[in-house]
Amino acid sequence: MRVKKKLKIGSLFKVLLFLILVGLIVFLVYKIVTGDNTKKNASKEDNKKTEEKKDFKTKAPEIKLLGREDYIIVKNGVYEEYGATATDDVDGDISKNIKIDSKVKIDTPGEYKVTYTIEDSEGQKASVDRKVTIINVTDPDTDGIPVLMYHYFYDDENGETGEDANYLAISMFKKQLDYFKENNYYFPSMKELSLYLDGKIELPSKSVIITMDDGAESNYRLAYPLAVQYKIPMVMFVVTSWTDISQPLQQEMKNTGYIIFQSHTHDMHQGGCSGMKHGALIQCINYEQGVADMSKSKELLGSGDSMAYPCGDYNDQALNILKEAGFELAFTVDFGKAKRGDNKLALPRVRVSDGNSLDYFIGCL
Repeated sequence: MRVKKKLKIGSLFKVLLFLILVGLIVFLVYKIVTGDNTKKNASKEDNKKTEEKKDFKTKAPEIKLLGREDYIIVKNGVYEEYGATATDDVDGDISKNIKIDSKVKIDTPGEYKVTYTIEDSEGQKASVDRKVTIINVTDPDTDGIPVLMYHYFYDDENGETGEDANYLAISMFKKQLDYFKENNYYFPSMKELSLYLDGKIELPSKSVIITMDDGAESNYRLAYPLAVQYKIPMVMFVVTSWTDISQPLQQEMKNTGYIIFQSHTHDMHQGGCSGMKHGALIQCINYEQGVADMSKSKELLGSGDSMAYPCGDYNDQALNILKEAGFELAFTVDFGKAKRGDNKLALPRVRVSDGNSLDYFIGCL
């Protein structure tokens, strides 16, 4: 009986071992099959992502001009290159890779094209053009260039009123801009005005420069949109300790090419000089401090083309401060046009006041 029992136990052990082996084989086969499918699925997913990425990168980069699309410049005038920006969905900001092809001949009247080209990492290209027209001055100015001086605006079309004559109704400003456009006025840059005053270039008899002092809120809200709408450049004289032109709004304005920021000092738009005209600080500040102030303003603006004296106050010290700080032009509030032979650091302007008719305004040009 004992021998028989041992045989049964041995048979059961063999059966159990067989079943374990079969189970192990089935498990291994399952893992191989499912593992292969997982690899295939992963491979398919990777291929899908690769295809999606490939499709994603088929979109060409986007390129946009900075500054004006169309420039009209007098012969031997000044062309300022604003450049362009470029972005790509994959490569991001690639503006630094833009190539500029310009064949503008500032001394030869004619139409020119400046082409901006960008290529992304996949070799896809995009381009945009700027038109530059060089004109010959056939009717040169003989009595000086009016540099208009504005301060603040109010929206009379929507019920606003001005506090005093320094506030101009926006409806009148539009009429003035309409007059300029209808009569094909030329809008010289400050660099061109400087060349004109030196007798190096001619400007058309119908030339005018629009300036606004202080950089007030209404300049941003009311004048800026009209500069873009009418495509007329306007100069904003800003106090750089009050106005940070590196901020998004100011950069947006600058990049249109229709708002040009110039200096109204860095931090000298204040009193302090008792008995000296309106008392503007530039007249009696420590000389070195005055030079440092104007140098700071020039650095922040990236330009020493021009400045406007706070309250129009200036004296010999103010003139010397500006000269040492490297400014080309400076404007007072004295009435008149900028003429050859004038002191370039004490130029007059034409004040534009509220309440005057359009005919009176035209007569001042």
